[in-house]
Amino acid sequence: MGVGAVGQNCAVGLFKRRRRTSAGAVVSDRDASRADLAALREFATSRSGVEAFVEPKTTVTQTTVVFVAADGEWTRRRVPNEKAAADLARSLKIPLYDANRVGYPQRMREYNARASAKKTSVEVERGDYSPAQFAAIMTLETIAGTEPLPRNPSKSDLERVLRAARGKAHPDRTGGDRARWDQVEQAARKLGL
Repeated sequence: MGVGAVGQNCAVGLFKRRRRTSAGAVVSDRDASRADLAALREFATSRSGVEAFVEPKTTVTQTTVVFVAADGEWTRRRVPNEKAAADLARSLKIPLYDANRVGYPQRMREYNARASAKKTSVEVERGDYSPAQFAAIMTLETIAGTEPLPRNPSKSDLERVLRAARGKAHPDRTGGDRARWDQVEQAARKLGL
């Protein structure tokens, strides 16, 4: 095999088209790996009350299994087939259910809701600034040339950056150009400064 052939094989492997169904959906082309099975084993052994829910192969996805812990925490991984999922569940001594027949446990939905609420509450704790106000803060930081402010800056931090931005954007320092000055003043108005 010549050098050209090796290069051609590499290019074909790197840039090959993904398989698609007749409807055009992309078919997953990654098979289940030992890492997937190892992740499932680790999940099952490190948590209590784990149950397995096998999801059959579809035209778009391979067979997967969802492990759900007693608190609702869950993980989804590919498995070679339904028999492999059953063998894995049997070896781990955990119950296996068909997700299409029994659905998913309520604790899984509750866990997702808690995780979503926790994420939202963390975002609220970071500050009560609107996206427009965050954009105004970023404008002031950029024009002032200062380090980024903390996620929830104090009023004195904002005033300090505003003073620096005004100093750099003043028309007397920019040859009479008011564009950046107007940006600074507009940002200050959005922030109520």
